[in-house]
This record gives sequence, structure tokens and C-alpha cells, in this order.
Amino acid sequence: MIFPLADPKWIILSVLCLILAVPLLMERIKVPPLVGMVLAGMAVGPSGLNILERDSSFETLGLVGLYYIMFTAGLSMDISALKKQRTEMLTFGLLSFGVPFLLGYGAAYWGLGMSGAASIVVACILSSHTMVAFSIARRYGLSRHHGVTLSVAATMLSLLLSLFILAALSGSWQGSGSVWLWPMIAGKCVLITAAALWGLPRLTRLAFRKLSDDVLQYIFVMCVMLFCAAVCDAMGLEGVLGAFLCGLVMNRYIPEAAPLMRHIDFMGNALFIPYFLIGVGMLIDARLMVESVDALTVTAVIVGVALLSKCLSAFAAAKIFGIDSDSRLMMCGLTSAHAAGALAIVMVGRRLLLPDGSELVGSVLLNAVVMLILFSCVFSAFVTTTASRRISLREVSVEEQVGVEDKMLVAMSRPESMPSLVNASILMRPHRSTTPLVGVRLVVDAVGNERELQQARLLVNDAAAIAASAGVNLKKVVRSSVNLITGLSHLMKDFETSEIIMGYHLSDGKAADSFGSMTSEMLATIPRQIIIMHITQPLNTLRRIHVVVPPMAEKETGFVRWLNHVLRLARQLDCQIAFHCSNEEWTLIQERQRKHYATVKTFLHPFRDYSRIHELKSDINDDHLIIFIAGRSGSPSYHPQMSRLPSIVASEYSNTSVMIIYPDQYGVDNHNKAFSTGIK
Repeated sequence: MIFPLADPKWIILSVLCLILAVPLLMERIKVPPLVGMVLAGMAVGPSGLNILERDSSFETLGLVGLYYIMFTAGLSMDISALKKQRTEMLTFGLLSFGVPFLLGYGAAYWGLGMSGAASIVVACILSSHTMVAFSIARRYGLSRHHGVTLSVAATMLSLLLSLFILAALSGSWQGSGSVWLWPMIAGKCVLITAAALWGLPRLTRLAFRKLSDDVLQYIFVMCVMLFCAAVCDAMGLEGVLGAFLCGLVMNRYIPEAAPLMRHIDFMGNALFIPYFLIGVGMLIDARLMVESVDALTVTAVIVGVALLSKCLSAFAAAKIFGIDSDSRLMMCGLTSAHAAGALAIVMVGRRLLLPDGSELVGSVLLNAVVMLILFSCVFSAFVTTTASRRISLREVSVEEQVGVEDKMLVAMSRPESMPSLVNASILMRPHRSTTPLVGVRLVVDAVGNERELQQARLLVNDAAAIAASAGVNLKKVVRSSVNLITGLSHLMKDFETSEIIMGYHLSDGKAADSFGSMTSEMLATIPRQIIIMHITQPLNTLRRIHVVVPPMAEKETGFVRWLNHVLRLARQLDCQIAFHCSNEEWTLIQERQRKHYATVKTFLHPFRDYSRIHELKSDINDDHLIIFIAGRSGSPSYHPQMSRLPSIVASEYSNTSVMIIYPDQYGVDNHNKAFSTGIK
């Protein structure tokens, strides 16, 4: 075997071995895996041991990895924060661009004696950055943290402004009319943004309704991401802008807890992002830094100014808006890394020629930028890891604590409704909960039902696979029972579950009667929270949630439980919630929403008369979900109309996504002693 390896099979095998081995080694020496990937690339690359040739696979998969980083950044961004924190985002973005630009220009022009044009190229390199360490924050579950959201916005704004200035410099250098360059670039950005905002939501909703398979949905997402990146490149803009915009638009259609998000994370972390990092490492030649005094000086100045200016920007923004020290550290870590963006800018500078035929950007500056990539990636990874650990230890919400009260029993009966039940359960559970779901399929006890039992086992296996794809454990239970309702009640006690989630079906003519009788029997037998749903389209395509809350609902013991579920569902789906209730309930709902679910968008529709629920149909569209909160007979919120709710839903809302929630009759304190007695 001759080194460097040029055979694609051996190159891919070697890279996969590095992806497997490096994180294990880095974990032992307490170094972020991201740093290890870059160092591994240095070691096996042409400037290291020369084991691997940097073939086209590193260009292709590495480019996809870069797009992946920016796509997932947009996909994980807190959209509601864009409106609420736009002043902070704009300020930090301008600081993250302006401070490095000014310091970089000054250091290059007066400190290193470069020409004005070369100094502008250096300033553009230092003012832009790449969120290489975003995967670290995401691994800690902090993708929507305040500091991370600000950093994502700053990344795109600083990159966009850097490209603007570089395009103007390139155009004027080549003799183009620089007066028209800025309007043209701005017009292109507006055009592609408007097209994405108009077309992508419609295309995504259509695709997700037609494509039920997770693999096909993932392929669709990849196609859209790469198409957006390619269009941006074709229009003279950076492809990372298109990838980020694609993620931003598709944000609300891919919930954080959904299986599809799990697939996206898996492919990115397993292949594309490591390939990108190893490819970046292969470009680095540490020997060039000490080749001469000039090279060492330029490298030291470039690296020092880059890291110092980005940290100054983060500290200034944190000081202006009173941001805490851990978030400030997160902002500093995420915005300090330079990677492909810096390389792209320096390569543009190398294409610009001076009158004597020499390059505007020489090899010394190129080597300095390559070393900047190494040091900034290492610095960014360490700082982001430190900040993520501090924040994750400090910000574990009481609402997300794990306990017996979070355990859901998912009762399944038909294959067509099973995915919706499992996905809804995943979206409504506490985000950081490790408590498993309990997936149940009961079969009526009868002679010769082995075939039905086998079908039931296949159904719960499929449910477990869906849950596992979202990183959630689901206990598989198949039981035979004489009475389904009694069997479910016994299973809830056996597994100490806090609630039951099940579906109803309206495919046959007598569905309303059977639905009503089944519900009445369940309410008489099961005192815990009962959620009955009928979902007509994929949950991630729903645009609004309507919640009908009866008067005195706040007096129910289970008020907080169902409200948490509804708010979590809205947060995951990024939906607005219209609460149809009185002012008394609205005050308590707002209080809890502001305290624990501040990013969820809620508004009030005054509503007091539960007997007029049929009039709400005019407000409900096909892509809405309506949730009825229904009290039990004798409870504070009970209304006689609730006894007819199953038949009303079956007749009036047969083509609409509906959820009926019967609140828990006990509380956390009374769970163990009162479960089987029926006494509060």
C-alpha cells in the first residue's frame, strides 16, 4: 500500500475510522471532539503524515457539512426570539462585524503595512465567522438558548456584510460600476428571501402530507437545503446563506423532538460535519507558521486580533443588554471560530491581481488564515463546551424534571392512527425527560385470537421504532383482556402511568355512538388524565391550535398538567395558540406561559358559554388543531354539554384534527394513596 492513499475506498474507510476513534480518544483527555477532528485532519493530511490525499470527497462532503452546520443552526433557532430580541440580535450582529472589521483593518494597514485593498480583505476575513461549535451547544440541548440565538443571528449578519464589502471590492477592482453593486446584492438577498418565504412553506406542507416515510422526508429536506445553497451560489451569494435560510423557513415544520430531527442530527454528526472538520484540518500546515519571522508575525497578529475582537464584541453586547456571564461566554465561543468562510474570502482575494501581475493576497496571508482556522476552532470548542456545561447545570427547569407523573400510556388499536399517537406523546412530554412511554395494544380475550395477538405485537414494535428514532424509549405491552377499559385501568396501575393517550376513529357509520359509550365507561373507570385524539394530517404541518377551556377549569386538580402538555406541544410545533376561555382562566394561563413557556405565542378569544362550542367551527381551518378541555360529571368545570361532546366532535369535526382532554382528578401528592380508591 502506497501513501498517500488515493483509492476512494481506502480514503472513506480511513475517515470513518477517524470519526469512530477520535471522539473516544478525546473523551479520555478531556478535549472537545471537534478539536480532535481538526487535529486528526492535520495529522493524516498532506502537511502531516501524508496518509490521505485530499481528494474530491473532502470537497463535496465537506461542503455539505458546512451547509449542514448552517442549516441546523437555522432549523434550531428560536423563531419567536427573532421578533422579541431583534434589537439585541441586530446590535450584537453589528458589533460582531464592526469591531473585528475596524481592528482587523487597522492591524493590517498600520501594523503589518499592507495596502488598503489587502487590509479590507483581512478585515472581511476577521469580521466573518463560522459556527463550527454549534453542534456542541446543540448536544447540550441549548440550541434555543438566548446566547446561542444571538450568536446565530450575529453569524449570518456578519457574514452577509463581509460578503457585501468583498463583492464591492472585487467589482471595483475589476472595473465594474461599484455604485450598482450594493443595490444588486441587496436585491438578490431580498429576492431569494421572498421566494423562500413564499414557496418553501407550501412545498414543505405538501411534501410532509404526502411523504409519511421518515427516509423520504429526510431526502426531501436534503434536496431543499442543497437547492437553496446552489441557488445562492448561482446568484453570487454564499451557499451557507441559502442553507441557513432554508433551515430558518423549515424550522416550524421539523419539531425538535420529532424523529425527523433525530435523523438530521444523526447524519450530520455521524458523517457530514466530521468530514468537513477533517477536511479543514488537512489544509493546515503548522510548519508554515515558523518558516520566517514575517510569517510568524502575520499569523500572530491575525490570530490575536481575530480572537480578541470577537470576544470584545460579545462582552460589549452583554454589557449593553445586561446578559449573564455564562451566556456571554457562549456568545464568545460560538462567534470566534473561522473556517470555510475565511478560506472563501481569502481565495477571492488571491484572484485579485495587482498591476505588476502579483496577487493581492500572498501565500503568507493565506498561511496565516489557515493557522487562524486551527487556533480559532480550538478556542471556540473549548469556550463553547465550558459555557454549555455551566448553562446546562444552571438552567434545568422545574417543569422538565423527570418523575412518575410524566409517564404516558399510549393505547393503540389501528396502524393508521398509531404514528400520530406516538408523535403527539413525544411532543407533549417534558423535553429532557428520560421516562419511557408505555405503548399498549389490548386484544379482546377470545378463543383463537393468536393471529390478532401477532398483529398487535407488530403494531407495538412499529411504535417502538418510531419512538426510538426520536431518542425516546417505549415499553412494548401486548395483553389479552376480557374488557378493554378495565384492562387499560389495570395497566395504568401496573406501570404507574399518569395519563392515557388514545385515538378514536370515524370510518364507520356508528362511530359516534360507540365513541360516546367508550368515553363514558373510561371516565367512570379511569380517574387519571385521559387524552383522546383524531389527527387528520401530520402534526408538524399544523399552523394553529385552538384550546376551548370551560369556566372554573382552573379549579380542577389537573389544570397545570394539561396546560403544560398543550404549551409544550405548541412550543415544539412553533404554533400560535388561541385560548377560548374567560378572563379568569386567561390570567392563570398567561402567568404560567410567561414563566415557563415564554416563546409560545398565545392570544385570547373570550368564551364563556360551553353550550355554544359548535359555533367555533367557523374559526377552524383544515390545518388547525382544536383541543376541548372537558370536565367530568361532578367536577368544578363540568357542563352538561360535555356529556354530548363525543357525538358533537364525531358529527361536526369529523374532518378536523381534534383532541379531547379530561383532566386528572388527583394530583402529584395523592397519586400513590388515592389511585385505586377514587378519594381525593
